[in-house]
Amino acid sequence: MLSLLRSILIISATIMVLMATTFGLFLARKSIAPIGKVIEAADQIQKGSDLSVRIAYDGPQDEIGQLINTVNNMLGRMEGFYKNLEESYAAQRRFVSDASHELRTPLTTIRGNVDLLQKMWSKDDSERPNLDEETMHQMTLEAVSDIADESKRMSRLVSDMLSLARADTGRTFEKQPVPLEILVEEVARRAKMLPRTAEWITGDFSVLNGVYINGNKDYMQQMLFIFIENAFKYTPEGQVVFDAFIYKNQVGIRISDTGIGMDKEEVPHIFDRFYRADQSRGVTEGIGLGLSIAKWIIDELEGSVEVVTRLGEGTTFIIWLPIVFPTPLE
Repeated sequence: MLSLLRSILIISATIMVLMATTFGLFLARKSIAPIGKVIEAADQIQKGSDLSVRIAYDGPQDEIGQLINTVNNMLGRMEGFYKNLEESYAAQRRFVSDASHELRTPLTTIRGNVDLLQKMWSKDDSERPNLDEETMHQMTLEAVSDIADESKRMSRLVSDMLSLARADTGRTFEKQPVPLEILVEEVARRAKMLPRTAEWITGDFSVLNGVYINGNKDYMQQMLFIFIENAFKYTPEGQVVFDAFIYKNQVGIRISDTGIGMDKEEVPHIFDRFYRADQSRGVTEGIGLGLSIAKWIIDELEGSVEVVTRLGEGTTFIIWLPIVFPTPLE
């Protein structure tokens, strides 16, 4: 009986060891499987193939579950950062491409006129065109005028790009309380001198008596002139109205025109750099940086801008700015 019992114990122990080993291996592989998925996902990230990969796990929220949730959250943040980085690179490439295109046109005009002047006034008679003195004088004046105009255009473009570059680096401007009534009246008076074909109508700015905005006079004038010049540019006939009003401790400065207007689908893009509405391309001059600069100034003033437009009927911009001292001064 002892021999039989010993045999039974040996056989039973062997079977139990085999069963425990098999079950242990099964549990180990099942518990390690999610770690393999983590390794696989990390390998895909390393290769840069797909950042949208997420690790599927429906087990208990033990250490393995917490690790997988952490890795999934990390992948989500990395995907968001990567998309933002791609969009930034795309915007930068688009900006450089558009800027190069805008600079190429005036440079081509300047170079062409310079070549023409060199041939006209060359000492080599074989290169000089056969023209009388008066014609050469007139062509010279036209060439110099073209060079001056294109140089001014390049200066404006470089200045606008410099302003936007400063905005991209987070630089801002000094602020102090600015009396708004004096500022908008000065802008309205100076706007009369701008080239235009539309009627210029200004409202009663006495409502702004004693109203101060925490801002910068020069930048605020630049911002208003951008909207006004755009209104003149896109209103070949009709009128442009410039007025202001107060609502809930905010001042609304309104520039309204009866010009060509825009489609509602284009409104979200009008503050993008180098963007110009389809109906304005090739019809009016411009490079599409003005509204981007204006939007940056409004953001720095902690304000907002409202756009109401309809194709063929006109556009209205309302610049909302917070009031510092809302009580009118007598």
